[in-house]
Amino acid sequence: MSASFLKDCLADAMFLLLREQRIEDIRVQQLCDVAGYHRASWFRSFHSKSEAVTYKMVRLWEVYCETHDVVIRDGFSLDNAEAFFQYNYEIRDTLRLMLRRGLMNEVQASFVAILKERHADDDVLSYENAVYAYALFGILKEWIVRDFRQTPEEMAVIIRRTFSHT
Repeated sequence: MSASFLKDCLADAMFLLLREQRIEDIRVQQLCDVAGYHRASWFRSFHSKSEAVTYKMVRLWEVYCETHDVVIRDGFSLDNAEAFFQYNYEIRDTLRLMLRRGLMNEVQASFVAILKERHADDDVLSYENAVYAYALFGILKEWIVRDFRQTPEEMAVIIRRTFSHT
């Protein structure tokens, strides 16, 4: 069994439990029981429950990219804006859950992990991706709060218009 498979199982268990409980009320033993692993597996895999949520959000993006042939996966360009919004629209129930459970910081952390930290060795890309990570998160959060009123295509137009003015 690979470490990533174990982490996937534990993170999946977290998301199952989040449907019924706040993150603060979920116990490590519950997570392990749902995932079918011992407590030691949890502590080898994650430092916190928040880390498991962020990990799962990153994995959802990675799987989407693999299954939808998204070329630019760890950066943002106006060329992949529609893919970004289509992805978030497809996981809208998960994003609504994150908002309802007060876990938007974890969603934001996943943006930073995807867009910023993978280019930490390049100062220019690191700063540029930080700008995109925080700006995109702000736009996404507003879209979630507005309950996805616009289509992904409309959101792509909005983001293109917004970033073309900068």
